[in-house]
Amino acid sequence: MKNIIKNECKRTIYSKGMAASLTIGLIIIGWHLYQHVWGPGIASENAYCPESVFYRWIGASSFPMQSYLYYLILPLLAVLPGGINYYEDLKTGYLQNIYTRTKRKNYLVAKYISVTVAGGIAVVVPLVVDLYATCMRFPALIPEPIMSFGPERTAFGFQLFYTHPWIHTILFLALDFLFAGAIVGISLVTTFYMEYKFAVLITPFICYYFIYSINSFFPQINFRPNLFLTPGFSDNHIVVPLIGLFLLILIAVFYFWKGERYEAK
Repeated sequence: MKNIIKNECKRTIYSKGMAASLTIGLIIIGWHLYQHVWGPGIASENAYCPESVFYRWIGASSFPMQSYLYYLILPLLAVLPGGINYYEDLKTGYLQNIYTRTKRKNYLVAKYISVTVAGGIAVVVPLVVDLYATCMRFPALIPEPIMSFGPERTAFGFQLFYTHPWIHTILFLALDFLFAGAIVGISLVTTFYMEYKFAVLITPFICYYFIYSINSFFPQINFRPNLFLTPGFSDNHIVVPLIGLFLLILIAVFYFWKGERYEAK
């Protein structure tokens, strides 16, 4: 079991998909750092109070184009490293060799661990790079509620943001890692029903954007994953990420159930 998990993690973490995902993510991060952190004319103070890293890094708000774009394409960044690995294993006959050496359950567990870990890494690493680079420019001052930044008063982690912002930031990075990894589970399930790689890759993004679009037409639903995953701009009650996690857990359960019974044609 240990060896197959190690092998599957190597396949995803050191894949071309991971390189592509990190490249796209870091390009957006570099764009953000130039325009909002290190570029010419960036002031260390504003009209209200001294600037802080918690106002400036890419996770501080969804107002900058780079932040909005990054969290909008988050499913694509998460799926690129390993989202089509299971599809390729099924279509190429690789699984037949694997199943002669280990139990099907062991492979399914290893595959799920590898793609979820890779998806989380692909999304969180660029965010950490941006946070670190912003820390080199602005001090980590405690946020003040007079600013036009920060989560809503009813949002999950609101008080923590204004008392222990580092804990709040780390908590949301962990949440981003968890969601990014879990979203890849959609591509694993899609593998059972799609004939083309592109469909497997794009389905998680379509589901993600569909939820976002529903909220645009029905604001009262208030379930926008790209916003509640943004550390400094969350406007959702704790029940929203809990519902999201519950749905993604259901996807994982279905993947294991279907994978135990599925036979490639």
